[in-house]
Amino acid sequence: MRAAFGRYLAPSLVDELAAYPEKLRLGGETRDMTLLFCDLRNFTAIAEQLDAESLTHLVNRFLTPMTEVILSRRGCIDKYMGDAVMAFWNAPLDDAEHPRHACEAALAMREALAALNADLVHGDGRLDRSLPPLAMGIGVNTGRCCVGNMGSDQRFDYSVVGDEVNLASRLEGQSRHYGVPIVVSEHTRARTPSLAYLELDSIRVKGKQHPIRIHALLGREDLASTASFRDLARQHAAMLAAYREQRWDDAAAALSACRRRASDLPLDELYRLHAMRIAAFREAPPPPDWDGVYVAVTK
Repeated sequence: MRAAFGRYLAPSLVDELAAYPEKLRLGGETRDMTLLFCDLRNFTAIAEQLDAESLTHLVNRFLTPMTEVILSRRGCIDKYMGDAVMAFWNAPLDDAEHPRHACEAALAMREALAALNADLVHGDGRLDRSLPPLAMGIGVNTGRCCVGNMGSDQRFDYSVVGDEVNLASRLEGQSRHYGVPIVVSEHTRARTPSLAYLELDSIRVKGKQHPIRIHALLGREDLASTASFRDLARQHAAMLAAYREQRWDDAAAALSACRRRASDLPLDELYRLHAMRIAAFREAPPPPDWDGVYVAVTK
C-alpha cells in the first residue's frame, strides 16, 4: 500500500491508509470529487529559449512547490503532463471539505508561484538566461467521477475519469481567455461561498451541450469580507445583468465603475474582454434568441 500510494499522497495520508486499509476500495468506484488542473502559460515560448537540461530543471522547480501545496491540503496527484499537473480530492480517503481544500490549494499555488518568480529574478545557476515571470492557469470543478486503478494488466495507475474531469480541464484552458489565474465552476463555487469570487461568464465549453456559470477565484474570506470587494462584487453583478439584458449603456457604465474598484486585482484582461463585447454588440446587436451564453471554440 505504501508503495502504491506513496507517489500520490502526503505521508500522513499514506500512514492513515496503512493503519486503516478498509478505507481503500480497489477497483473503480463513483465518488463526489473535486478536480484541479494547472498548466504553465506560454510554455512553448519558454522551452524555445532553453536546452533540454535547463528546461527539465525549470519544470521541476515549478512542479515541486505546486505538488507540496496540493499534498499538504489532502490532495492526490493524478499525473504530470510536461509542465502541467492534475490532482483530485476525496479519494482514496474521504474528505468532507474537498471543494474547500482544492480552492485553498489553488490560492496557495498562486502564492507559491509568486515566491518562485521572486527567486528566479535573483538568478539560477542552472538557467543560462533570464526568463520572463512564469504564469499559470488553474481550473477547478466538483462533481461525480469514477476513480480507481485504471490501465492494463501490464501497467495501471490510480486515476479518475468522467465528464466532470473534462470540465475541470476545460476551465483551466479558459483561464487564458479571461485573463485570470483561477477559474472555478458553479458547482465548486456553490460549496465554498465564503471565498472571494466574481462571476466570469455563462459559457458553453467545447465538447459540452449545456452552459455553465464560471467564476474567478480571487482570494480568501479576508478579501471577500472587505467593503471594497463587496462593492466591486455588486457593480460586477450589475454589469453582467445589464449585458445579458442588452442594456449596453448601463453595462458600459457599470464596467467603468468596476475598473475603478479593481485596480489591485488581476482583472484587466477580463474587463477588456467585456468592453470589447459590449462595443461589438452596440454596433451589431445579437439575434433575438441570444441567451447571453458565450460558446467556447477552443479548449
